[in-house]
Amino acid sequence: MTALTQERQTTLDTFYRGAAMKNVAQIRSALTDDFTFTSPIGNHDNPDAFAESLLNFDGSVSDSRMIAEGNNLVHLFTLDIGRKIPMCDVIEFSGDKISSMMTYTDSKQFELNEQH
Repeated sequence: MTALTQERQTTLDTFYRGAAMKNVAQIRSALTDDFTFTSPIGNHDNPDAFAESLLNFDGSVSDSRMIAEGNNLVHLFTLDIGRKIPMCDVIEFSGDKISSMMTYTDSKQFELNEQH
């Protein structure tokens, strides 16, 4: 297993801090120009659209655990959106920026939230 480099840790910190502060420019600065996002609840093939989409997202992260190997990182966490949802992000780096993110979770958990 390869340890996460300091530069990539800084990129992750920038991304997650930007998401928490709803700062599109900060989020975008952590992403490559060809960044892609896939998840059970939506996809983006444009880093600007993805960064903008996070402005509408409310929730907090806990129980964060990261495993890095080569250009990949797995981020296991619990998302709290009024109830706790286990999630997993698989992040790929190109250089020191995030080039893709695939999120895995049970999409039915989000449908329940929309019904309330």
